[in-house]
Amino acid sequence: MTSLYGKQALFILVILFSATSHSTFAAECADRNAMSAAMSASQTIMGGNSFKKPRVLKRHHPSKRKEVATYFKSGDLYYTLYWIVSDNCTAGFIKRTHGKR
Repeated sequence: MTSLYGKQALFILVILFSATSHSTFAAECADRNAMSAAMSASQTIMGGNSFKKPRVLKRHHPSKRKEVATYFKSGDLYYTLYWIVSDNCTAGFIKRTHGKR
């Protein structure tokens, strides 16, 4: 018959093993790569010139995604484009502001 101490130790080992074996750590896309992915995606949509360096606005900690803003000028209007960049550095479009002078 097992003692109470042995059962507690076994329970703790099972918890630790399951916590470490089932957790997967997603690799995070570096800020520089996230900005580059958002810039290239913005250039395909806008076709204009960037007037300001892109910025990483927010990091979503559980999913390792980043929200990136790019700034473009097309004609005489200035736009801000927002992208969500996944952990494998793929940019997905969120929204674009209305053009401002």
